Amino acid sequence: VRDSFFQLDPFGPGSPPITGLQIFQEHPNQTTKHWITSHPISKCKGDTSQDRETWYGKPMLCSGTTIGTRSAMLKYLEAMHAEMKVWMSDEKCHFTINGDDQSIHNYLFYTGQLPFAQSIPNRMGIVNTVGVEGSIEYIKWRKQGMDEGLEQGVSAARPFPGATDRSWIGTQYNLTDDEGFFTQYDGTRSRVIHQADRFGMYYWYMWLPRQPFAQDSMPNNKS
Repeated sequence: VRDSFFQLDPFGPGSPPITGLQIFQEHPNQTTKHWITSHPISKCKGDTSQDRETWYGKPMLCSGTTIGTRSAMLKYLEAMHAEMKVWMSDEKCHFTINGDDQSIHNYLFYTGQLPFAQSIPNRMGIVNTVGVEGSIEYIKWRKQGMDEGLEQGVSAARPFPGATDRSWIGTQYNLTDDEGFFTQYDGTRSRVIHQADRFGMYYWYMWLPRQPFAQDSMPNNKS
């Protein structure tokens, strides 16, 4: 998995019980008004469709991470596969952009076709999807450095303000603890992190790979 990792055992002690399907919201500012869902769904299903009000402007559900029981996951995959075949058979549902799966994922849930699924608010469940905050803060920090005369690559490779010898970013951002672990809203460490690469070069390529929890403990058998 390219942009996800475990900070804690997703199903270990203290983890919420898994019943049915769990799907996870992105940051509250990210809704289905975003082009990645609004454009494909509107074009495929029609702007005047009766169900538009059921899905438009709702919390964005990320299709990249879904958790469930075996039976719930099988039902979810069947529903996704069936809807994908509908889109594939209709030319107006063909798109060159990425994210068709996200559109279908949100459409199915908000039109009531996944009654066994529960929508989990951001930073309150097993998965913490951090991409929205990452993109905002990384772009802002990189731009600040460039405005101060740094080259783009140099600016992008700097620790965030407030970083210490233990953390890559200051706690004033209210995203991590003082050791650089992403946290829930209640301050406890999140179990699964998704879209962490959006925080940029220093975090993803320099700080994170040095952390013991992010290293593969299996021996390297390459000759």
